[in-house]
Amino acid sequence: MRFAKLVSCRTRGRGLGNGGVLACPPPAWRCAAGWWLVLGVFVCGCRPSPPTEAVSPAPASPAAAEEKPAGTGDETRTGPAAEVEIAHLQEALSLSILGNTEWKQGDTVAFRMVVENKDAAAISDLELRCEIQFGLMDTIGEGRSRIPLGPLPPGGLRSCESEYWATKPGIWYVKAALYRQETLIEAASRTFYIREVEQPREPSPAEAPIEQGPPLVDNAPALTRLNPERPIWLDAERRSVILIGRVCQRQCTLELFACARNSKEHESILSIAVPPSLVHAGLLAVGAEPGRPVQFYPEYIPAQGPEVDIRLIWRDEQGNLQESPAQEWVRNVQTGRPLEYSWIFTGSQMLKEEEGSDKEYYYADATGELICVSNFPSAVLDLPIRSSDSNEALLFEAFTERIPPLGTEVTLILTPKPAATEPAAESGEKGPAEPPASPEPPASPEPSASAEPPG
Repeated sequence: MRFAKLVSCRTRGRGLGNGGVLACPPPAWRCAAGWWLVLGVFVCGCRPSPPTEAVSPAPASPAAAEEKPAGTGDETRTGPAAEVEIAHLQEALSLSILGNTEWKQGDTVAFRMVVENKDAAAISDLELRCEIQFGLMDTIGEGRSRIPLGPLPPGGLRSCESEYWATKPGIWYVKAALYRQETLIEAASRTFYIREVEQPREPSPAEAPIEQGPPLVDNAPALTRLNPERPIWLDAERRSVILIGRVCQRQCTLELFACARNSKEHESILSIAVPPSLVHAGLLAVGAEPGRPVQFYPEYIPAQGPEVDIRLIWRDEQGNLQESPAQEWVRNVQTGRPLEYSWIFTGSQMLKEEEGSDKEYYYADATGELICVSNFPSAVLDLPIRSSDSNEALLFEAFTERIPPLGTEVTLILTPKPAATEPAAESGEKGPAEPPASPEPPASPEPSASAEPPG
């Protein structure tokens, strides 16, 4: 008895790809064909005819040779013979798509396309084509594939497995088609539903207590608390400002790395219950001098200021201390790599409450824009590169795999680097932003429309 050949192949999507192998038993009638033939002779009362001598077909006439186009093969055959062959292949070959139909956002969606040859003879020149339509909620550049299958033996199966990472909820339509020499033989389709994973809601400031510390540093008793009600300390020896924040987002596009509590948590990784003006005062206290915020009009001028190193410390789910540069939690959406730039201390701005008024307020206290990855004139710390806040041009996203669970308390250590000597400002240019007069954030209304960052 012959054993069916096992055939496997693999194809890759976004993520890992694994080859899958399936087998099927050989046709049972092969083993008993001779016995049925002998039995048929006795039952039917006939005998096998004597063997005949093979006769070679007569050569085609020159006229007939001219009628057939040169270089053509089975792919150009038409007419009843071709239709019979296609019908035979459709009976001999089967195509199916196997896989779960229900998945969740963040899952690696895996499915198999299985081709089976149920015929008694091998079939060659087969190609499997697959197309995935990810709908409007998700996009992947590798949604189409063409896989040459090679000869498929009698009773053989070939299984091709694909895996794709479901980054967003939506509906995926998987279509597979089996071709032989550009002729469609079989087709199959399957629908996958990617369900949204409900993210735990970050408690509002009214619901969540303000972090009181101590911060996760080895010299916590030697720190000086800058405000008795806010989680901010000074490390005079290391010339650093210490903050405590809470993880509020793990999977989103970013405009900020850290925002003031109850402001822009929907597009920030950390929420910090410290007024930005108090962070500004702390950086002044450890010797940092602010530069100037980004300028958009009449021309674009990038943000300027001394670099500030930001380190993060937190406890993992097992209670062990973990430490990382803040850049490791931010991913460039174009390169897939962590943020490659350091933040700079721009210092936000002091704005008048209304035209003609002597009352001023600290811009970032009204917007919550503390540590930004998109350029904002109100930012306390910004990036020294052009980084848009336009939704269709956002450059950065949360590096989900590296960020601890929502609600995790994180210690931030802000250490200004020695400021380089800057050239004197040209005449008519705006000088460095004026620091707040007091470390206490002023009570102020929202800024007027004229004070908002340009377009």
